[in-house]
Amino acid sequence: MSKYPRLRNGKVEGAGSFFRPHIVIEEKKEVWILIESSITAMGVGSQMKKHYPDYKACLCNRETFLRLGGKL
Repeated sequence: MSKYPRLRNGKVEGAGSFFRPHIVIEEKKEVWILIESSITAMGVGSQMKKHYPDYKACLCNRETFLRLGGKL
């Protein structure tokens, strides 16, 4: 999970607002979420509605996450 605050829609959000490591791509309104188990994937929907209501959830494995620039 990122330990740095991010800017979203003109508001600064603190670290830890989303429970999984993720990458937000503002231009495409996508959130790429690192998923390493099927159990974790089941909980993503409710968190997405809460933290990113207008964004599309894109689930990815470790390789894709790192290729997109994510940090673990």
